[in-house]
Amino acid sequence: MEQTKRGFGAWGWFLLIFGLLIFFSNGGFFADGTNVIAPAVAERLNVDRSVILTMNSVAGIIGVVIAIIAGQVNQRIGPSKVAAGCLILAGLGHIATGNAVNVPMYLIAMCCVGGGLSAGSFVGIGTLVAMWFPKKQGQAMSVVAMGSNFGTMLFVPLLTVLVGSVGIAVSSLICGTVAVVVGVIGAVLLRNTPKERGLYPDNVTEAEFKANYSSAPPEMDKAGWTTGKLLRTKETWLCVLSTGLLMLVQMGLMTQLVSRNQEVGMSLELATGAMSAIAVIGIIGSVIFGRIVFKLGIKKAGVLTCVLYIIALLLNVTGVLPLVWVSLVIIGFLGAAAPNLMNSIPGSVFGRVGYAKVNSVVFPITSIIYMCNFAVNGAVQAVFHSLSAAYIVFAVLALIAMFLILAIQDHKYDQDYMAAHKN
Repeated sequence: MEQTKRGFGAWGWFLLIFGLLIFFSNGGFFADGTNVIAPAVAERLNVDRSVILTMNSVAGIIGVVIAIIAGQVNQRIGPSKVAAGCLILAGLGHIATGNAVNVPMYLIAMCCVGGGLSAGSFVGIGTLVAMWFPKKQGQAMSVVAMGSNFGTMLFVPLLTVLVGSVGIAVSSLICGTVAVVVGVIGAVLLRNTPKERGLYPDNVTEAEFKANYSSAPPEMDKAGWTTGKLLRTKETWLCVLSTGLLMLVQMGLMTQLVSRNQEVGMSLELATGAMSAIAVIGIIGSVIFGRIVFKLGIKKAGVLTCVLYIIALLLNVTGVLPLVWVSLVIIGFLGAAAPNLMNSIPGSVFGRVGYAKVNSVVFPITSIIYMCNFAVNGAVQAVFHSLSAAYIVFAVLALIAMFLILAIQDHKYDQDYMAAHKN
């Protein structure tokens, strides 16, 4: 039976907007927002900014441990409570970062921020999207992932204004409190599955569900996934390595983009302005990428992402300014692609049923891989003393990711797909 076009539904949109706000907070509290937060906290604590940035790196690593714990908790209390609870934790952590009285307090606070937002984004929201939209994950994640671009475009300027007018302590109190309130609303209104709202996955009708979906509850997977079994499964590693490398490429690019822009001859003002332009392009690109996933499927969309990254990186390496600008447009367009694929590829391979267990293994390992972007950037630059060399390495990693995606057998364990194609 062919599915009718029914959209996401009111409760589905509530979930996606909540997820967008978590990604939005991640951009403001932990990623791009550190450009504002780090110097303000360093001045408040009277320490060198490099000390604060080091603490952020440590917090990112510890955040992986928090994500592992969240994955286990996710299976017991459900992704809705994990997503909401993690946003509340991040909000409280953000309040503490701006009011920290010493560096250790700041580090603990940033661990709550980084770990909470990472786990909330990919463990909580990632699992919820798989539960609610198993066959529309690419489209759904394109909406959620726009939050990162909105965070760069709106949240960072907002923080700049607030810190300049009322100081880091008060601004963190304001923003952190808003995050806590949103988290509490999510804890009350979010549900783990559409069934708890009297709905069906992908907002389909009862007839469509019976014809095209598995009737098994999400927690009862026929494969009987355990941590050991997942670690021995080829598709687990194909999903982890392909999406982990793509995320590493994206984060490696974005964390050094201003420096690279200056290296090719842009002024600091122009190099920084390009970041905002990329965020705007990313919002448009996120919508378009969702349609690409829907039309081409996850594998082809993943391969296209890799090819575009390789083209962008090679154009940038030339150092020819017009080609560099073309590369920046492509990089901006792909801003939400890697986070989308990080959730959509394993979701498409393993399916909705049993996904909470799958995600508890896949996400932490993927996180470890993409957190290595700092080490890769540092090592390559230490040897070659050039960001161009790092970009060539990223192009090679994107090529490897492409071959890994091509090796994936899509829908291999997806019980909804099997039910829809049982004849």
